[in-house]
Amino acid sequence: MGFAMILALSVASLSYVLSVRYLKENQQQSALTNIHVLGNDLDSNISSVLTFANWICLDGTLENYLRTVNRTYAQDAHLGKKLSLSAWNHLNNEFNIIGVRNHIGRVLISTPDGKQFLQVVGGGDAQGAPNSPMTIMDTVFFDKLVTSSSYEWVGFVGNPLTRSGNPRVIPVIRPIHSSSSSIVLGWVYLDIPEHVVTNTLKSFVLSEDDALYLTFSKGNSYRYVDGVLKKEAVPTQVISYTLPDTGWIISYLPSENALTSRMNYYRMMILLIFTAIIFAGLILSFTLQRTITRPVDLLIKRLEKIGQGDFSRDASLEWNNELGEIGKGINSLSKNVSDLMETKLADEKERHDLEYQILQSQINPHFLYNTLNTIKWMATIQGSDGIADMSTSLSRLMKNISKSTEDLIPIGDEFSLVDDYFTIMKYRYGGTIELEYQTDDAALLEEKINRFSLQPIVENAIFHGIEPKGSAGRIIIHTYEKDGNVIIDVTDNGVGMSADAIKSVLSGESQTSTEFFKQIGVFNVNERIKYTFGEGYGITIESEPYVYTTMRFTLPREK
Repeated sequence: MGFAMILALSVASLSYVLSVRYLKENQQQSALTNIHVLGNDLDSNISSVLTFANWICLDGTLENYLRTVNRTYAQDAHLGKKLSLSAWNHLNNEFNIIGVRNHIGRVLISTPDGKQFLQVVGGGDAQGAPNSPMTIMDTVFFDKLVTSSSYEWVGFVGNPLTRSGNPRVIPVIRPIHSSSSSIVLGWVYLDIPEHVVTNTLKSFVLSEDDALYLTFSKGNSYRYVDGVLKKEAVPTQVISYTLPDTGWIISYLPSENALTSRMNYYRMMILLIFTAIIFAGLILSFTLQRTITRPVDLLIKRLEKIGQGDFSRDASLEWNNELGEIGKGINSLSKNVSDLMETKLADEKERHDLEYQILQSQINPHFLYNTLNTIKWMATIQGSDGIADMSTSLSRLMKNISKSTEDLIPIGDEFSLVDDYFTIMKYRYGGTIELEYQTDDAALLEEKINRFSLQPIVENAIFHGIEPKGSAGRIIIHTYEKDGNVIIDVTDNGVGMSADAIKSVLSGESQTSTEFFKQIGVFNVNERIKYTFGEGYGITIESEPYVYTTMRFTLPREK
């Protein structure tokens, strides 16, 4: 239950933290996407106004008007009016064609002194107050905007050309320079009515506790409330997006009520999960108590009885489940212990009998050595040299088998054992087999090799290589050094071996039997070498059917 409680609290806490993070990130991502769309729409509208303003500053007709209007009026008033009308028509046509009529309330182009100007309003009326340029030049923002190196925004101001100051506008003022020099020929004034901005912001749906802000510059921020922009500082923790063309910033403060409402749903889900885990823990606790704890207690009590010497069978422990298998094993164990105790005396008696037999077996080799020596001397006296040689070789071989306990012996001593064995085989086969030693360096004969490693290989070469050939055979034992290792090649000119036979012999699948050592084959010799010196050493076989077979020993050389 403690584990279930910890698990439930951990899952509930983690779920709550992740859900809060997910909801906030989701709310922020959704809000950011919405203000991106809103900001791009607003930026597109204002960008068209800026494009129109840039066109006015670069247009040649308007530049010509500003450069010549004062001089033309001074020379001929009629020509001056004609010049002004032509420039106004040009400006009005562009104003209508470029599609900014809905975004600009008034356009005014004036000479630096404000005496001559052109004016276009949203309704298409070319008339304006005679002192319009002077009124604009007297505003607090004129000097700042006309001298700025780029567009600056002072936010919403009262319309300087209306008596009431309504509607509020965003003033745009830029100097008009000569295309051939840096001389200021005049300036252009455009006003963007407040409804151009508020109409765009209307598409953004707001709830009771969220807020939308528009910032023109530091300390020049407005909050959008019920279709009106009210000057208000932007709070912290808002999501903001900067319009790429105008540099305005739209900020959105997400609704806490909406987040809380969604969090209540997640809290209910987390509570259900917590309750489900606790309920599962109760069920699991009851189930474990019934299926594991009680049966384990019974098994422990039974083991205590066995430890006290009660080996009787208890059938009540053999349930039909995994613990029942353990109960069956305990019953089998108690029976086996009882049987072992009953056979202990018999084993002790058998051990004494074996010790007696071993003492007897130690007597037999001495008798055999003495008998073989007697045969040797009788054969020598009678001139039977072959019998003497075979008796001597057999005597030495039997002595090495029964008395020597060393596993590693010099290679030279191993060659002596092979010589004794080959002497017997040579007489057996009537001298039709030959054995030749080729040693590149006599010092190699002092290196170590497992005792009785070469004899089984020579025996295999005779019985399985040369004898099936049906003719005389030759075995060459070549000892040399290669790559810092001692290499011994045992090569016969017998019937050879196939690739499958080589694989079978080395894997131990086919154990070749011999007359002398029936339990020692190539596989066993190879395993002894690997066990003694490591996996990098052992026996490899090369063979060509009906030509030759080479058993290659790779042994380490002591440095």
